[in-house]
Amino acid sequence: MRFYLLLIVSLLGVVAGSMLIWLGLGQKQMNKGVKLDPTYLAKRDLIAPLQRLRGSRPFTPQEMELIKKFARDPDTFIRCRALSALRDVRDPNQRKEAIKIAVERLNDSEWVVRNYAMRVIADQKAKECVHLILPLLNDPQPEVREEAKKTLRKLGYQVRE
Repeated sequence: MRFYLLLIVSLLGVVAGSMLIWLGLGQKQMNKGVKLDPTYLAKRDLIAPLQRLRGSRPFTPQEMELIKKFARDPDTFIRCRALSALRDVRDPNQRKEAIKIAVERLNDSEWVVRNYAMRVIADQKAKECVHLILPLLNDPQPEVREEAKKTLRKLGYQVRE
């Protein structure tokens, strides 16, 4: 008898939970960790098309200014998106600007932004930045140390484990 009672209560719990989700009442819990801030969403919608270009054309001067602004944004995720947009720059002048922005972000307070900055440097094959990557081999964050090794390898240097 207890088994059947436990089974019925469990099934009711599953049905009730499913209904809450279906009705949208569980939406807040389901989106935990997802940024729903309208300001973030607006910035994300501005930078996303620039990320998708992937070097298919140079950025317009206005787009480049937006990327520069977003690379310094208070929001970590927006800074990462801005750096992501710079990874495939092909125009020589914009390449210089992309490297300059990435170098500035190597000292970011957020480790993930430092990683994105190194990816820009690696993808832009900016060997002139090696001396700036070397200190990151001793970064307190292990992910940054690993990204520094990857970056140096992509730039043609051997790195010991």
